[in-house]
Amino acid sequence: MNWFDSPYGKQLLSTEQALIDAFIHDKFGYFALQLGSFDCNFLNNSRISTHLFNGGKHKNIAFHLDAIPLEEDSVDLIVCPHIIEQLTDIKSFFKDLSRVIVPGGYTLFISFNPYSFAGLRSLVGFDNHNPWNCKFKSPREVQSLLVKAGFTIEQAKFFHYQPIFNDNSDLLIGALENIGGRWLPLFGNIYCILAKKIMPGVTPIKPKWNRPKKIAVALNKGNI
Repeated sequence: MNWFDSPYGKQLLSTEQALIDAFIHDKFGYFALQLGSFDCNFLNNSRISTHLFNGGKHKNIAFHLDAIPLEEDSVDLIVCPHIIEQLTDIKSFFKDLSRVIVPGGYTLFISFNPYSFAGLRSLVGFDNHNPWNCKFKSPREVQSLLVKAGFTIEQAKFFHYQPIFNDNSDLLIGALENIGGRWLPLFGNIYCILAKKIMPGVTPIKPKWNRPKKIAVALNKGNI
């Protein structure tokens, strides 16, 4: 069973698609890679010419996450939706990303925040299926490891402040997004990190986390 196939999971993926579009629409290059088994095409609005997928219905290249079989400095953008939760050796994975991505290229991560409703659901342990049986990693830890692997953090944001316990609901309550983004900005269910592979001789910088900007999503009338 995969929670992302539920109505709530599909609604969350739709929200994430809008966020990813905003992060990658101005990125250019020759090759973009989407990792993971999702059927949705998170590269759909990318301006990069060639799109590669190692899973899902768009799969056109096969490999496991523990070894990316691509040449050094060959990919301009790698999108990693909910990959962090699945990793057993995150340091080696980030090192491999740094090897594959061109200097000045980007990688984008979306993952569940352990300090949120999603983290609470995972901690309680009622669900023994993906993603709730995975280990969520803190955004601070991920950011620190990316810097050590040779990246600089370009953007880092939290979003989605909804209770995440009713899988049959596809409602998004706009008022909760406004309240959470303003008063509890670090406790969104999801965080997104855009990292850039540093050029030789450039010192990586850790920026402060930004308050999340509003993301345009469809709302069900009568539920706000």
